[in-house]
Amino acid sequence: MSAIQLARFLRIDTMGASVTMVLLGAATASSPLTPELVPGLFAVAVSFHVYAYLLNDVVDLPIDRTDPRRRQSPLVVGLISRRTALTIALAQIPILLLLTLWVGGGRGAVATLIVLVLAVSVYDLFGKRFVVPPVTDLVQGVAWAALGWLAAQLVGGATGWTVVLALYFLAFITLANGVHGSIRDLENDRRHGARTTATWFGAQVGPAGGVKVAGAYLIYALLLQTVTIVLPFAPTALGWDEPRVLTLLAMAVVSLTSTWFLLMAARATDRHRQLVIGARHLILVLGSVFLMVGARLPWWALAGAVGFYVLPFAWYRWLFRPRPPPESHWTVQSSPSR
Repeated sequence: MSAIQLARFLRIDTMGASVTMVLLGAATASSPLTPELVPGLFAVAVSFHVYAYLLNDVVDLPIDRTDPRRRQSPLVVGLISRRTALTIALAQIPILLLLTLWVGGGRGAVATLIVLVLAVSVYDLFGKRFVVPPVTDLVQGVAWAALGWLAAQLVGGATGWTVVLALYFLAFITLANGVHGSIRDLENDRRHGARTTATWFGAQVGPAGGVKVAGAYLIYALLLQTVTIVLPFAPTALGWDEPRVLTLLAMAVVSLTSTWFLLMAARATDRHRQLVIGARHLILVLGSVFLMVGARLPWWALAGAVGFYVLPFAWYRWLFRPRPPPESHWTVQSSPSR
């Protein structure tokens, strides 16, 4: 297997977000982040990422086999068997436990880890099968909120800042998966009868491939967006942080710009344009939380968090590709027999 195929298998394009969320969680801890804790936190983030994504890929393999975006996945083309992928995914559970204990986590951290594993497992197993899809999207949000909470516990202990960040991650992941991810996969999911938030809200694929978003679905997305706007201002509003005019102004600008991207994505009729604008929206949404907790991180940790988040997107050219690749990117290939 080549390095590129391994990167696809491990979903390297989104791994940066997992590492970033752990570092941001560490920033909210009662003790400052020190360099000796970073390797352990990084290992926790990578192990969690592998478990969450590989289990999802194993469960959704029949659907992924007819998804044009996944046609080069080593799991889809058979370079790695479903059993091997499942074994690697399940092996992360004891690895996560050992890493948590190695970094110094106590009973509270282990309890948080259990919540994290259970929540992501419930989503992966039932995310496209539950009768009310927004509920499973929320459960997935709980998993990523628990990831930030676990990071804070491993560094020194959770604080009020951790509560705000966990609620932010809850809303952000619910928005990312229940809106953008659900819209991205709508056509293929509907073909397989999958239950997703987009199908639940009655979204339809238009002539140019873009998804037509119903009014109720847009309101749902804007409610989640509002939560991500309000929460970063909570520490200042509650008096936990001294008012910093430039930071607050920057957060306001980022919030307004990300909301504009969300509305533009909802209005787009071309599939590629809708996906690109949606990706830009999600990338920008985390900007406010970087501004909220960035000052609590050492400069090297903040630089690492920004780098881990941005570099995978730059590598995959999500931000800079002006049009779809020349091959027939949206043509559905026939599914191999199982």
